[in-house]
Amino acid sequence: MSLCYLFIDFDSFYASVEQQMRPELRGRPVGIVPSLGVETTCCIAASYEAKAYGVKTGTGVREARYLCPGIVFVEAGHSNYVRVHERIKKLIHEIIYVDAVLSIDEMYGRLPRHWQPLEVARAKAMEVKTALATGIGEHIRASIGLAPNRFLAKLASKLEKPNGLTTMDFEEIPEKLYHFKLSDITGIGQRIEQRLHTARIMDMEALCTASRRKLHRIWGGIEGDRMWYALRGVEVPAVETTRRSIGHSHVLPPHLRTFHGGHATLHRMLQKACLRLRAMDYFTGHLSVGVKFGFELRWGAETHCFPTQDSVVLGKLLNQIWAEHPRDAPEPTKVSITLSRLEHIAVHTPSLFVEDNQPRRMKLQHAMDAVNKRFGGRTIYYADAMEAQRSRDAAPMRIAFNHIPELELERDQNVDKKAPDP
Repeated sequence: MSLCYLFIDFDSFYASVEQQMRPELRGRPVGIVPSLGVETTCCIAASYEAKAYGVKTGTGVREARYLCPGIVFVEAGHSNYVRVHERIKKLIHEIIYVDAVLSIDEMYGRLPRHWQPLEVARAKAMEVKTALATGIGEHIRASIGLAPNRFLAKLASKLEKPNGLTTMDFEEIPEKLYHFKLSDITGIGQRIEQRLHTARIMDMEALCTASRRKLHRIWGGIEGDRMWYALRGVEVPAVETTRRSIGHSHVLPPHLRTFHGGHATLHRMLQKACLRLRAMDYFTGHLSVGVKFGFELRWGAETHCFPTQDSVVLGKLLNQIWAEHPRDAPEPTKVSITLSRLEHIAVHTPSLFVEDNQPRRMKLQHAMDAVNKRFGGRTIYYADAMEAQRSRDAAPMRIAFNHIPELELERDQNVDKKAPDP
């Protein structure tokens, strides 16, 4: 046996954290929603008790109540989820080295050679489970997969949920892979699945028996070869990626569904994005804005600039874009902002023009960042965001699939409540 990777997938993480913190929710169907009292929103997570009734991520509040009349809706506490995540990461790191955190509820570690035999690897996995129960709480559980590579370890973690422990070694593949659908596999999106169907590959058994040359042709390149090797337990080196964009989006609460409220929320999100930009030592050369008016009309605009991390420069560009929005549109219901064409400070060449190079103003903005890191993100800000900054519902800290917020950077003072010890 050669179980090189241990992959941890936390079960219904948001709902489990709420059930750990609030004993009255334990054993009850729970739906996590962005805001309470909004019937048009949807669940961003559900407990296993709710999933048993068909409630899942993306299920609307009305539908969830119909499927599960006894469901309890809880407003998402993103700060608490991040705090628990950080405690979990620290705890697991004391048992095995955490090579990478993939999301708020997924992480993995490569096992040293002397831990790779079946009995030892399973013992380490059980040690992780025991540490979670005693150090974090018995209601926050994880399913663990052990396999020769990270790809198979992740799939193994999904075979036995909740609170599972599954191995997938060379002797057990490809048969154990037959339990999955093609769409369950990382790297197979809708377009690739259509190509597979065209090539008469309709299920995992057909995928596993396909030749490397055939997968190369279907994927249109080396990614097909990588899939062929990954399915066979071969460790495929990860492709190095660079950050391409920083962005935020937000469904406006009812009291901010005005043109002024939408504009202020865009400025709040822009100032948050600029704070992250400066913290990561990046500059941006492209700003794009998206707005959903009413429930059907979508509008967007973009502009370019000399690479900058200056909130004032980007704020002026945002105002220019906003001035072009359709005046006869319904009130805005959702807004988004994206900074792209990023370049790191190591390769950035400052502008020779005064309007693009304001060292005194940048010192001021770094000082503002330091104040907001210490006292919370709504402490000091530019006035264009005032209406949104005063509302706890306006673009609060959120966890995204590919972004776990840094509490020091993005927490809201007087809004976040610290997660109690279990």
